[in-house]
Amino acid sequence: MIDDEIAKKVQSFLDEQESADKFSGTVLIVHNNQPILTTARGYAIRPEILRNKPDTKFNIASVTKMFTAIAVMQIVSKAKLDLHVPISLYDANLPHADQITIHQLLTHTAGFDRYWNDAYRAARSDLRTINDYLKLFANTPLEFPPGTRHHYGNTGYVILGALIEKVSGLSYYEYMKREVFELAGMHDTDFYEMDLPIANCAIGYTRENWFSPDDGQLRSNQYIYGVKGSPSEHCFSTVQDIFLFFQALQNQQLLDSHLKELCFISHAAGEQAGVSYGYGFHIIDDGKHGRLIGHGGRAMGGDAFAVMYDLGYTVIILSNYDRPSARAVLNRIADLLIS
Repeated sequence: MIDDEIAKKVQSFLDEQESADKFSGTVLIVHNNQPILTTARGYAIRPEILRNKPDTKFNIASVTKMFTAIAVMQIVSKAKLDLHVPISLYDANLPHADQITIHQLLTHTAGFDRYWNDAYRAARSDLRTINDYLKLFANTPLEFPPGTRHHYGNTGYVILGALIEKVSGLSYYEYMKREVFELAGMHDTDFYEMDLPIANCAIGYTRENWFSPDDGQLRSNQYIYGVKGSPSEHCFSTVQDIFLFFQALQNQQLLDSHLKELCFISHAAGEQAGVSYGYGFHIIDDGKHGRLIGHGGRAMGGDAFAVMYDLGYTVIILSNYDRPSARAVLNRIADLLIS
């Protein structure tokens, strides 16, 4: 009965958000592995061309980092990577390879920043491989000495993708498909190339403007980001596939229990109170809603959250609108879980 009431209240809130044009996307809420709500609002393609559906694919932005971290830990489990040695042991040509470790890359303590720079803007229509992304920051100095503090960014996870390629002998994208997505049954998840047709996929819509002052105009994000996502961002997935990923983790289909728990414990204090970072996962305890583990993703024209609560609930929200589209829904659900 409690779950029914939560589902009804979330549906009502989503109706309000859609009517105000504040939410477009899909929502999945699961309690003790039983779905209590799967629903969609808004349009995958505007204006009013194609509605979002529960199985619509969305750009999940930095939620991608969870997938990359698990792939790295799979290779660690085979003793082909060590968390605490300089990565120059595996590839001396990677940026700052003699100074940084996999542990630091996974926890955003290696000293890197983001790669959204002028080089990215100029190259975005050609970004299709890990090497294409590496060129964006190959000669960029570190922001701080490795291991001295946490600074969340995207660059370090691209280097993790390069290490996956070096050690596995596969492209990063092929490794993810074979060893993560297919093993978990995630058949609607991939790093799609945005200049190719993609079935049942939402276009992102943003009111932000990267190239000139904001004017409030709603724009497609198709010409903003790299044509293919990186190990840190812009994989495409569905709420159901991300739930299958969480299930595969909990059932030890992707990683043994010890290494999974190593991902889920705090290794670095976050940049906000109550937030810390594991290996590819945020650990959040605001003292109100109980501990949750997962990741968020934010893009121009995208907002995503995939989290597991100690209370037994899993909440996955994917939106093709700017933040706080999904954030507002997550906050509402969180409050309902403790009411």
